[in-house]
Amino acid sequence: MNKQGKSTRRTEAAEASKQAILDAAETVFAEKGYDAASLQEICDLAGVTRGLPNYFFGSKEGLYRAVLARTFTHAQELVTFIHEQAHTPGVNAQEIMRVVIERLFDDLTTHPTFVRLTEWEALHGARYLGNLPSQFQLLREAIHALQEDLGWQGDAEQFLIALTALCWFPTAHAETFLRPLGVDVHDSNFHARYKQHVVHLLLGDIPDHPNTD
Repeated sequence: MNKQGKSTRRTEAAEASKQAILDAAETVFAEKGYDAASLQEICDLAGVTRGLPNYFFGSKEGLYRAVLARTFTHAQELVTFIHEQAHTPGVNAQEIMRVVIERLFDDLTTHPTFVRLTEWEALHGARYLGNLPSQFQLLREAIHALQEDLGWQGDAEQFLIALTALCWFPTAHAETFLRPLGVDVHDSNFHARYKQHVVHLLLGDIPDHPNTD
């Protein structure tokens, strides 16, 4: 094997190890929170040597910040979707937002670690998440996409608050509030009914406005 081939394999192996560390860290941080999580436990779960997290991320804090930043990937994809769809001839704002609401709901219910990580942050005064640049940028882009790309007539900030709260609650309080009511958030029937309920609450009274760009 030539030098270029060896270099490529090393790069691929390093990237695989990095992703394994991020995956393991997300699991452990979501389960235990930042303070109780240990790098050794993360390494054991990832199947890597003890020094690799520091090599890639500098420290436990650096790894934690990287995990938090990565959890916003799905939300960033939704903002990109709004940007792209808003300039597609023939589409309308309500249909775009219906897809966004449904995708956000599905993302939060299928990626509960994001919800758990944020709940841990809330309990500790958002000491890391509250100063994460990617979060600020994402929220600014979301508001811009609603106001400028879709020409949203309502209050974009209030809409985002309501959207997040409605989609967030079933995952965050599956055990504390919904299970005592006899609701199983993993039941496909409940999932489908509640998702459509959220869509109706947020968009039911908003008329369609075809995009004529």
